[in-house]
Amino acid sequence: MPSSATRKRLAALLLLCLPPLPLAAGEEPPPAPLATPAPATAAVPGWDRLRFAADGLTGSVSTTLTLSPASMAELDAPPHAELQDTPEAFSSRQLLRLQVDGEIRTLFGSSATRASVWFDAGSGQALLRERTSTGSKGSSKIHRFGARGAGRLRLEPDDSRQAELAITEWTRRQRKFYHYDMQRSGCSSITVPALLLYSISRQPAVSSYCVFHDDALYRVRLEPRGSDMNTVSYTLDSPGGQRHINQPRRLEQLALRIEPLSQKAVVDDFELLELRGELSIRVDPEYHLPVQVSGSRRGAGNITIQLTSASLGADAGR
Repeated sequence: MPSSATRKRLAALLLLCLPPLPLAAGEEPPPAPLATPAPATAAVPGWDRLRFAADGLTGSVSTTLTLSPASMAELDAPPHAELQDTPEAFSSRQLLRLQVDGEIRTLFGSSATRASVWFDAGSGQALLRERTSTGSKGSSKIHRFGARGAGRLRLEPDDSRQAELAITEWTRRQRKFYHYDMQRSGCSSITVPALLLYSISRQPAVSSYCVFHDDALYRVRLEPRGSDMNTVSYTLDSPGGQRHINQPRRLEQLALRIEPLSQKAVVDDFELLELRGELSIRVDPEYHLPVQVSGSRRGAGNITIQLTSASLGADAGR
């Protein structure tokens, strides 16, 4: 009989769901962190929270993205501080944090993951990413980004008792370093997949990104594919009040074209909100909101997850 974890994974697929080497001893101290200050004209995108969801006969899935101010002090706290020796680590004077919470509920139970990325509001440069899954077989992977590569710390609980504690108490640790060459790859900054949804809102004219995913570097190009009418249904919270948008709207479609930039990069392994394959995003141009994310899951075919609610700030629609 399949294990509980296997049953959850199989059920999740049926939903059409969602959302190196260690540093050498004696190495010279790294240079001071590279600052990536935001331009004075940089503006936070109109949204500060997005929720996507999909329902199926066997359960439901949801992904919530929450944007909030952050500080460099958060990167200096345990366990993040263990990656302070990342060579030429980036820093920021205008730091934001994007938190991504995913949940799967099925007939066999539920599971949850949380990923957070700290990044510069002006350039979009990722400084640190953390992804944690809970449970007796849970783990946490933390990446600290620098100009010459990303340091990674993997944490795991030693037993089921330790799994109930905060990740700072998990004792199984593994360090690695993944090198990349930003200049040779033509990268002005490094981002992560979930931040593409931020960047689309903030800089819709930008079409090419260097994206670090699963210990590998990719180039992602956003190719406009015109616009078409699609029925959307989501709640919009704004400074002017709340309203429900449930009508056909003209949406702009962007196709993601992905190419590897490092030896470990495999195009078929690239994921956005746990979707792979022929990825595309539809955007509501009135509010610069990503309202549909489409892709595929192995064995599950094509999938589209829909925006169900959004919270806008005072600068929405600029």
